[in-house]
Formats: sequence, C-alpha cells, structure tokens
Amino acid sequence: MQKPKFNKNFLYIGAAGLLALFASGLAVRYVQTTVAEKTRDNREMVEVAVANNDMEQGVILSPGDMASRSVPVDLVPADALTPDNYDEYAGRMLRAPVRGGAPLSASSLVPLYDQFSRIIPKGKVAYNLSVDENNSISGMIAPGDMIDIFFLKEIEEAKGGPRLFPMLQQIKVLATGTQVGEKIRPEGAEVGEGNDAYSTLTLELDQYQAKQLAVASKVGSLRVLLREITDTSPGAATGLSERELLNALGGVPGNQPAGAARRRGQGIEFIIGGRS
Repeated sequence: MQKPKFNKNFLYIGAAGLLALFASGLAVRYVQTTVAEKTRDNREMVEVAVANNDMEQGVILSPGDMASRSVPVDLVPADALTPDNYDEYAGRMLRAPVRGGAPLSASSLVPLYDQFSRIIPKGKVAYNLSVDENNSISGMIAPGDMIDIFFLKEIEEAKGGPRLFPMLQQIKVLATGTQVGEKIRPEGAEVGEGNDAYSTLTLELDQYQAKQLAVASKVGSLRVLLREITDTSPGAATGLSERELLNALGGVPGNQPAGAARRRGQGIEFIIGGRS
C-alpha cells in the first residue's frame, strides 16, 4: 500500500501564518512605543492633593474628597496641598468651586471656626482677588495693609496704545490666602521672610467696587500697588497711555511735557529683601 504524500503547501501556509502573527505583534509593539514616546511628559512633576470630583462653593472638605496625583510643577499653586499635609485641611470650607482633578490650594479653603464674616464691616463685602508673585509684591502684602489697584487695558495703537487707569485706592486687605489678622514676624527676620505662600488677596470693598473689579478682571489686567502703612494721601488722578509715556521719555522729539527732562534725571530706588 502506497503511503500518502505530504503536501508541502500546508507547511508554507503554516509558516506564512506564523510570520503574519509575528509581524502584527511587531507592528502593535511599534505603535504602542511610538504613542508612549509622543505622550510622555518630560516636565518636572510633583505630588499634590487634587479634588476627586467637581465640588461647589461652600462644600466642607473631607479626606475622602481628595486624592494624590502627579502634576507638572509649573501648574501647581504656590500653596498647594500635598499628600503630607492635606489631612490638616479637612473640615475647611471651599471659598470657590473646584473642578475634579484640579490641585487644591490652602487659600481656597476657609477655616470654619474663624467666622471670617465677622471681620467684614457692615455695608462692605469681602472680594477674593487672585494674585501672582508680582501682584502680591513677592508675598510681602499682609492682612491690614492698604493697596491701590490699577487697570491696564489693551487699546489700538492708533488710539494711543495700551492705557493704565487708576481704579481703586486705599483698599484694605482683609486676608492673604487663609491668613487673617496681623502676622508677627520672627525677631531678626527680614521683610517677607517666613511668610506663608498664598495666591489670593481678600479685599474689603463696597458693592460697586466689587462690580468694577469683577468686570475689570475679565476685560483687562490688574496691577496692585502697596501703600506705606500710614499713607492716606489721594492716589493718582489720571491714567497713562503708551504714547504719553513715550512722549514723557522723549520718544517723540519736540513733544515733551514740561518737567520731563527733570524727571528722567531722577533715580529709582530698589527695595530688595526689605532693604533699600
């Protein structure tokens, strides 16, 4: 009896199938590696406490509302909560809504026992103004300080360019972050040394001033000036445009206001670390 012949076609088909599986595996691995490389964030990361879910203003924070997450360091508030300290802030109330996954900051939480509303004079309101290092005077503004606020608006160059307007004057700072009341600086410490980081100023305003500030913060930018503690003098009465500044500095020949040359000869005093 003749033995059945082995069909080599089956061998070729099997080998082709194995090669196809191997090639598809390589392709999948290549795609995964390429996607991982493209989406990898090489920025410096830091562990912070973030909100588990969206939370409304007035919510009392509990440890279960927070989670730990790695976030690029340049997106983290200066006073961000961390896994090491977020338990200390449980039981505080949110002063503004927070989105899920967003870092939580100490200045966004109000200690309930402080009864902050008791320090607001009758007929006034507390307004929360977000600030950066510049508008907090490098963190040296303290509760009780008086500030002036300027409004900067971008205007067409044909109309004089950007213009700065004096907006609010002699505004009292009620709180910096969650710090309320006078902060005692350790003996021998420099101005600004040992201050807690904060990203908000809470201001004492009337209703109309609060409306002005709310609109101005949407349509332009704000600049905060810190007053000397006993200064009650009127602030600037007029603004300044780019064109007026250039004229005053001699940018337009023959168009200098009286006294411009004298003002250019005056020096500017720099205050660094509390010393001039």
